[in-house]
Formats: sequence, C-alpha cells, structure tokens
Amino acid sequence: MKGLLSVILACVYSISVSQDYSLDRKLGEENSKLVEQEIGIYKHDSLQWLINSVGQKLVSRLKNKPFEFHFYLADSEEPNAFALPGGYIYVTRGILPLLQTEDELAGVMAHEIIHVMQRHSVKQIQKSMLTGILKLPGNLINSVTGTQLGNILNTPIGLVTGSYIAKYSRGHESESDKFGIQLAASAGYKTDALADALERLAKEVSVLTGEAEKRSYFSDHPYTPSRIAAIRNSAGMYKPVNPAPVVHSQQQFTRIFNGLIFGTNPAQGVFIDSLFVQPDLDFVCITPSRWTTVNKPSVVAAMQEKGESIVALQLTDNSKSPEQQADELLEKVKKQESITVLQATDTVINSLPAHIVRLKSVNKNNIAIMELIWLTYNKNIYQLTGIALPTHQKLMHQSLTSFKAATVQQRHLVKLYQVRVIAAHQNETLNDVSKRTDNRLVPELTEIFNNVKAEQALPKGCLIKVVTVEAYKPR
Repeated sequence: MKGLLSVILACVYSISVSQDYSLDRKLGEENSKLVEQEIGIYKHDSLQWLINSVGQKLVSRLKNKPFEFHFYLADSEEPNAFALPGGYIYVTRGILPLLQTEDELAGVMAHEIIHVMQRHSVKQIQKSMLTGILKLPGNLINSVTGTQLGNILNTPIGLVTGSYIAKYSRGHESESDKFGIQLAASAGYKTDALADALERLAKEVSVLTGEAEKRSYFSDHPYTPSRIAAIRNSAGMYKPVNPAPVVHSQQQFTRIFNGLIFGTNPAQGVFIDSLFVQPDLDFVCITPSRWTTVNKPSVVAAMQEKGESIVALQLTDNSKSPEQQADELLEKVKKQESITVLQATDTVINSLPAHIVRLKSVNKNNIAIMELIWLTYNKNIYQLTGIALPTHQKLMHQSLTSFKAATVQQRHLVKLYQVRVIAAHQNETLNDVSKRTDNRLVPELTEIFNNVKAEQALPKGCLIKVVTVEAYKPR
C-alpha cells in the first residue's frame, strides 16, 4: 500500500521542468495583496503556527515543488478556505471552531494545495470561466457618473469581492478531493477526515439558514452529498503513512483555539445598524439606512440598494495635507469636459479641520454629484468619498459629514466575542457547561462545534469550546 501511494503521488505531482509557472507566481503575489486589503490577515501566534506547521508537513510530501507555499489565517468569520495560484493558501478563522482534529485541518489544507499544484485557478482563467469579477472603483464611479472620473480616483470601493478566488468546476473539485486525501495519507493523516469536516459544516449551514444545505462546504466549493460519499468510498484505499502529528494530543489541539475571535473582529470596526464604530481609531460615522454596507481593511462603504449612489471612507496619504490632495484631484478634473467644480474650500466638520471638493457630472443619461472630503483626526488623514444621483445627494452629504470622535457610550457598544476552551466538571453535560460559562452559542452550534450531544454526560476534564462576550478594549 505504501509503495502504491508513492507511485500515485509521483504521477500526480510530477511537473515538467520546462513548464512556465511565472503566471501562477505573478497572479498569486498580486492577488495576495488583494486578499490582505479585502479580507485581512488574522494575527494569532499559536493558530498561525498550527496552520503553517500542518501546511509545510503536507508540502514536504510533494514530489516536485514549483512554488514556495505560504499559509495564512484570513480574518473572516465565514467558514472558508481557498487557494491562490503560486502557493498561497488561506484558512479563515470562521472554519476553525468546526474542526475537531488535526486530521480534519490537514484534509482541508491538502484539498487547497492540490488546487495549486494542478493549477486549477490558472486553467479557469485560461478558459475564461472565472466569475465574480471585481468591481474596480473606476468602473463603479464611471457607471454612476457616466464619465471616466473613476479612472483618476484612488478610492478602493470594490463592493464585489472574490475575483481572486476561482469558482472551480466539478471535475477540479473531485480531483482535489481525490488527490487531497492521498496527500493527507502520505503525511500520516486520516483519509476520511475531510468528509467529517464537510458534514459538520453542512450541519452548521442548516442551523444558520434553517434549511438543509444547498451550497458549499466552502463558499467557493460546490457541496453535494455525493461528494462526501465519494471521499468515504475512496478513503479506505489509502492508509496513513508513518503518522506523526504536529500537535501531540487532542487536548493540545483544542486548547490552541482558546481566545480565537468569533464573529466580527472589533479591530476592523463594527456596524451597529447604520452606525459604524471604529474603537481602535476612535471614530464613528453613520451610513444611510438600508444601504448595503461593506467593512474591509482598506475601506468602509455603503451603497444604495439599486447601486445608484455610494459613500466610502478610507485612510489616505499622510504625507500630503488635505489641501494638497484636493489640489491634485482638481488638476486631474480639469481634463474632464463633462465635470464642473462646484466647491473647493477649507471647512470644519464636527470640530475637525477638513477640505471639501464638490463636483457635478452631466451627460445624456444622468446628473451625478460627487463630494470628497479630506480631514485630519488623531494624526491620520481620512478621505470620505460620495457619489450620488440628485435624489440621494442629501443622504450622501449627511453621511459624509457624520464623521466624528466616538463617545464613551459608543465605544462601549463594541463587544468582543471569543472562543473559550473550558474543562468540564465530572458528569456535566454540554448544557451544564454552557450555563456555567454563559455560552453565547445556540445549543445546536455548541453541539456542532464540540461534536457532542447537549445532554451527554462528559468526563471530568473534557475540553469544550464555548463563546463568551466582554467589552472590547481598543488596542
């Protein structure tokens, strides 16, 4: 069996040295920067060590390594994992509480490594099958104003994300499942562990949506019961070779999750209805009611329901004053015949020094008003951008000028939810532990996260994952 596995792996991972992988590396490097801007990287030393150690152990079993692999924790609450071309692998913090064993984590990561090795993303691009094209800021602004104004603005308002994550075909998914479990086995991991993780995630989706899962085990991976069945059917063909886990006990594995942020990361700021609170940077702003909101490391934005108007906030160049940045924009606007400058002046917004530029765009289809405000607060310079049709102009202006210092009461609205690993008392049930710790997870999710029934008696010292809440302390 060991010899057969080695032959299979050699066939799967042998790559012609004459093949050019420069496209993979280029796409991976460029889009890894997008991931950092759009999602963010989660900082957690022990979890990062775990992800990297398991990833490198799997990679060490590859026969040929045309890429240098990088493993990251993505700062997203969604249960997901994805790969970029060229060896960039991401595991979100949202999927981690679902995983019960190192074998399951390895199964998830091996699947993504195969996507890279088989160049599935690049093949999708070459076939023009990538979906979810990113709305670049220029495209968005141009569609509203009817001009090319967006091409000259440095405002990252990409409200549609995921262009860097391939939507794989069923054939690619099956291939990554099949060869992923072989790779996991070659590194000493159980071959059916991926199926266990899939089933648990399907249960979570069912609890959260109130219906049986109809979509993915990851948001970009088609999920079907037959996929899990196929993994289980083929898992018995391969036996783990020389098991030597990174983590030496199940308890050690579980303890690593202690302190993991659950839900929204307050460090990125939080929306509380229409109020956006950024506790670390100590400011608030208000977005129009019922507009679609987006909160990313690079930008906070809200878009009107029909996409006709938008407001956005971002940190900008600290080396140039608000006046200098406004002047640079005005120089570029001079070349746009359909744009009129309505206002360009110093102002004060909620006691903060600022500079405002108002523009009007007229074309045969519509009229659009654009406001840009640069203001200085706590040694940072913020750019607030709004583009609106006349019917939304007032809402846009109110939102842009709502930026101000956060009050003590507003900062206290921000809560920190964290995974806590608790040792059960003798004969306690899951419900007992939840009550003792004021667990904020619903009972169904608590069962899924711990793979234990709510009324099952637990042995003394059994480690249980719960979620607790406390006031967030700004960094």
